[in-house]
Amino acid sequence: MKIRLLFLTALLFSIQTIASNEINLKTELSGVKVFLRGAELQHTAKLKIEKGMTDLVFDGLASNIDRNSINISAKGDAVIISVVQRFDYMKPIEKNPAVIKLEDSLGIMNQKLFTRQNENDVLKSETDLILANKQLGSDSKSVSVIELQKMADFFRKRLGEIKAQQLILMNETKKIEKDIERIKKQLSELNARLSRPTNELVVTVSAKSYTSLELTLSYFINDAGWQPVYDVRVNNLNSPAMLNYKANVWQNSGFDWNDINVVLSTRNPSQNNNKPELYPWFIDFQTYSLNKDRMGAAQKSLAVAPMQVVSDMKESESMSDYFSVEQKQLSVEFNPSIKYSVPSDGKPHTVAIQDFSIPAEYDYYAAPKLDNNAFLIAYLTKWNDYNLLPGQTNIYFENSYVGQSFIDPFTSKDTLMISLGRDQNITVKREVLRDFTEDKFLSSDVERFFGYDIVIRNNKNVPIKIFIEEQIPISKNEDIRVKVIDVSGGNYTASNGKISWKLNLDGSKSITKKLVYSVRYPKDRTIQGLLMVGR
Repeated sequence: MKIRLLFLTALLFSIQTIASNEINLKTELSGVKVFLRGAELQHTAKLKIEKGMTDLVFDGLASNIDRNSINISAKGDAVIISVVQRFDYMKPIEKNPAVIKLEDSLGIMNQKLFTRQNENDVLKSETDLILANKQLGSDSKSVSVIELQKMADFFRKRLGEIKAQQLILMNETKKIEKDIERIKKQLSELNARLSRPTNELVVTVSAKSYTSLELTLSYFINDAGWQPVYDVRVNNLNSPAMLNYKANVWQNSGFDWNDINVVLSTRNPSQNNNKPELYPWFIDFQTYSLNKDRMGAAQKSLAVAPMQVVSDMKESESMSDYFSVEQKQLSVEFNPSIKYSVPSDGKPHTVAIQDFSIPAEYDYYAAPKLDNNAFLIAYLTKWNDYNLLPGQTNIYFENSYVGQSFIDPFTSKDTLMISLGRDQNITVKREVLRDFTEDKFLSSDVERFFGYDIVIRNNKNVPIKIFIEEQIPISKNEDIRVKVIDVSGGNYTASNGKISWKLNLDGSKSITKKLVYSVRYPKDRTIQGLLMVGR
C-alpha cells in the first residue's frame, strides 16, 4: 500500500512538473507576405525560460497551416528540440467584436419581438372577453333599442380599434422577424469561420541555464491571396494616361490582420515548381475502334471594356505613395512603408500600390459595317515596363467612368489599345451604291456586285485622326472568286479581307471613301453568308 501511494505521488509530481514547464506564448503577428494565392504569416515572441526542457505553446495562429511550411528560429542560449502541431478543441473561442455586436442586436430584436407578441396576446384576450359577454338580455328581461344600439356601437368601435392595433403589431412583428433572420444569417457566417479548433504549435527547447529567448515563427496558409486590378484615367487628349495599379487583397485566416506590414508578392507558391520532363514520344499506326472519343471546344468569354472639379486644394495622398518595389530573382514584391489592416472575411479589400504616368496617343476608330459611331482610342506605349500582371481594368475619361477592359502584359504587343468610348460628334455612315445592285449573269456563273460609300463627318471644330476598317469576304473555294474593284486608296490585306484607311479630317468637314467588290460563283449554287457580309 505504501509503495502504491509513493508511486502515485511521484506520478502526480511528474505531471505537475510537465505542466509547469509548458508556457503559453502571447505572440503577435509581426508581418504578412501575401502571394497571388496564399500568404506567409510571421509571429514573434520574447520570453525568459528556466534551465532544462520547456514546451513553448504558440496559440492564436491561423487555422489552416501548411505543416510543411512551418519555420521556427530562435535567438538565445537554447536549442530547439522538436516542433509539434496540435489542435485544442476544448479552448473557448474568443469572440470577435463583430460577433458580440450582432449578438447584442439579436438580443434587442428578440426582446422587441417578445413585447409585440405579448401586446397581441393581450388584445386577443380582450377580444375573447368582449365576445364572451355579448349576451345583453335574459328570458325575463328585454333590451331596448337604444341600449342595443349603444352596445353595437361599443362592439364596433372597440373591436375595430383592437383589429387595427393587431394589424400594426403584425406588420411590426414581420419586420422584426426579418431583421432577426438577417442577423442570424450574418452570425452563422461569422461563427462558421470562427468556430474552427484552435491551432497550436508546441516547440520544445532545451536551455543550459536561465536565459532570454526571442522566437520567430513563420508558416504558409492557402486561405489568402491578392488579385491585380487597374484604373486607367485620361483627363484630356493632351495629357498622358494615368495608370493606377491596385490590389484586391483577401484573407480568411481566422483572425484579422490589424495594423501590420502586408507585403504583396507576384509569386505563387501554389503552382507546381517541378521542372518539366520530356519522355520518349512513340508513334504507331492508328487503331480504329467503334467507340471514338470526341473532344468538345470550350469557349471563353472576354469582357471588353463626375465632371472634373477645379480646386486649389492639394490632392490627398493615396496608399500607393507608401509602396516601394523590390525586384527579386523570381518575383516582384511591393513593400509598404506604413501598416494597414485586412479583415478575415474572405472579401476583397482594395489597396493602391503604384501610380504611373504612361505616354499615350489618341486616335479615333470606326468599323461602319458594325457600328455607325466613332470610338476614341488611347494607345499606351512602354506599358510593359511596369511589372504588371493580367487583370481587369476600369476606364475613366474626363473624370467619368467609361467601362471595363483587360490588361494582359504577356502579349507580344508593345502598345496597349484601350477604348475610351463613343464620340457622338463624329458620324460614320455606310451607304449602298445603287449602281452596283444588279447581278451579271454569265454562261454558267453569276457575278454579284457590292458597292458602298463610307461617309465620315467630323462635327467638331478641331481636326481629328481616324482609322477606318472595312472588309470583303474571303473565298474558301476555287469556284468562288472575289474581286476587289475600288477601295479609294485604302490598304487591302488579302489574308484577312480587311481594308483600312488612315485619315486626317479637319473640323466641320466630311470625306467619302468608296468600297466596291464582286463575287463570282456557279449560278446553280448558293453561297452561305454572302447576304450577311455583302448587303
